[in-house]
Parts: sequence; C-alpha cells; structure tokens
Amino acid sequence: MVYIPKATQKIRVFQSKIIKWYDTHGDKHLPWRNTNNPWHVLIAGLLLKKTTTKQVLQIYSKFIDKYPNPKAILESSKDEIRNLIKPLGLEHRRTELIMRLSLIILDEFEGKIPSTRKELKKLPGIGDYIASEVLLIAYNKPKPLLDRNMIRVLERIFSLKTTKKRAHTDPKLWAFAEKLIPTDPEKAKAFNYGVLDFARKICTARNPKCTSCPIRNICNTYRSSS
Repeated sequence: MVYIPKATQKIRVFQSKIIKWYDTHGDKHLPWRNTNNPWHVLIAGLLLKKTTTKQVLQIYSKFIDKYPNPKAILESSKDEIRNLIKPLGLEHRRTELIMRLSLIILDEFEGKIPSTRKELKKLPGIGDYIASEVLLIAYNKPKPLLDRNMIRVLERIFSLKTTKKRAHTDPKLWAFAEKLIPTDPEKAKAFNYGVLDFARKICTARNPKCTSCPIRNICNTYRSSS
C-alpha cells in the first residue's frame, strides 16, 4: 500500500518532486526565465498571449534589443513595431496595446515597471498571471503563475473544483495556489515553471502520461482510477 501524506506533507512532496523534475526536464533556457528585468518579463507575457513559445522565441531577442524600455517603444513608429511582431499574428492589436502600456508606464510610473499587483493591473493587457510573473521573476516575490495548465494539474492532484466559467479568475483557486508556493524566491520560480512545463509535457489535457508521472502516488485522480 502506498502511503499518502496528509495535506501539508503532500504539499511538501509535491513541491519537492516538481522542482526536481524541472531541474532535469524543464525549459530553463527560455530567455524570459533568465532575467530580472521587469520590462523583459512584461513584454514576454504580452507576446506569449494567443501564440506559441516557438513563435515568440523567433522575435523576442530582436524585440528586446530594439526596444529595451518603454521609452524606446514611444520613439518608434507603429509600422516598425507591427513589422517586427507580425509573425505572431494580431500585430495591429498587439502594437496598440504595447504602445498604450508604454505611455502609461512613462506618464504614471516615471518609466519604471510597477512592483505591486494593484499597480501592474492598471496597465492595459495585464491580468493576474502576467502581474504574478513580473512580481515573481523581476521582484523576487513568491507568487503563483495560475493559468489553465496549472489549474489542470491542481485539479487532478488535489481534487480541486471551481464553479467559475473562467477558472483562472476564481479567488479560491488563487488562494490555494498561494499556499503551494515555496517562500524561497528561487524555489518559487522553479516550482511555478516546473508545474507549467509538467502540465504541457506530462499532465496534458488529453492522454496524460500517468505511467511516467513522478507524482502519481500523490495524485487523487490517478489513485481513483487505478
């Protein structure tokens, strides 16, 4: 019989196994995971909306080199920005959004990226996820990166349920996710990105790879189906 730890111990086991898995299998090479520049993290979050990591990788470094700060955006033309991000699609909408956001950062925040969730969410296009990522990566504040992928993992392992149509807006899910995040900033980063990569590679929406899952012994869904 497999011993299933109690809630607090289960969380510690979950953290440990995910961090260990990320160290071996995670996408640690992604440039926006290897910076403490809040502008770089913010831009990555905006560019990754409704597109793929592979597509963003093709233009991300070029974008950051050409537009290293909000001021550089406003000194450029819409056509230049649109042409650079065209491979991602939705280039007109993205360009307008990035320019409006840059203007607000310069006008209201003296060119500095806000360091609180409340202020970050005043920026156009910035919701809880991107705000959390900026706080986590750039400002070393342990916050959960709760998106549909992380939610899927938490639902399966901890039997979480939400009544919200848009699960990522459920404050109860955010509160639970907060409890899972290690207090050490570096471990918090590894855990968050570990869960996201794990969701894409192992705990997939369809046909999850349960037999090769390193945390199946504490997964409620796996236990109930085996």
